[in-house]
Amino acid sequence: MTTLVLGLALSTPAQPPVVVVGRPVVAPHLRPLPPVVVARPIVVPPPVVVARPVVVVPPPVVEAPPPVAALTLEQFSRVFAPTPGRHHYWIIHPRTCQPVEVCFVLPNCGRLDRVRVNRDSIHIDIDNPDYDVDVDFRHDGSVRVRYSD
Repeated sequence: MTTLVLGLALSTPAQPPVVVVGRPVVAPHLRPLPPVVVARPIVVPPPVVVARPVVVVPPPVVEAPPPVAALTLEQFSRVFAPTPGRHHYWIIHPRTCQPVEVCFVLPNCGRLDRVRVNRDSIHIDIDNPDYDVDVDFRHDGSVRVRYSD
């Protein structure tokens, strides 16, 4: 119970108040009519609904990662280090001139025989066990990586 309703419940009488409404004066030989009793209705105000406050939390600020410098095919041929494992490079696509991500895996065995770069592909030769990686830059802007044993 809220304090408003409790206060109203304690301050109102148990019975509704009685109001006597007078009747017109009648002749003395007639018996007077009993007074009319009218009860006043008790008006209870509706309960007050208080909405909970809405807490608005601003979204977190997401910063974009720093731009990665993409390499041309010529720059890639100079900086490529043929170590075993995964390799991820951003290379400028020779057809679309847009940076694309190129990912490939080199095996743990064998040594690099040579890296050939031409106008729209990269070819990596590993001498043992004759493992090759071909990266082809297609006309539609996509990149295809092929492995051959």
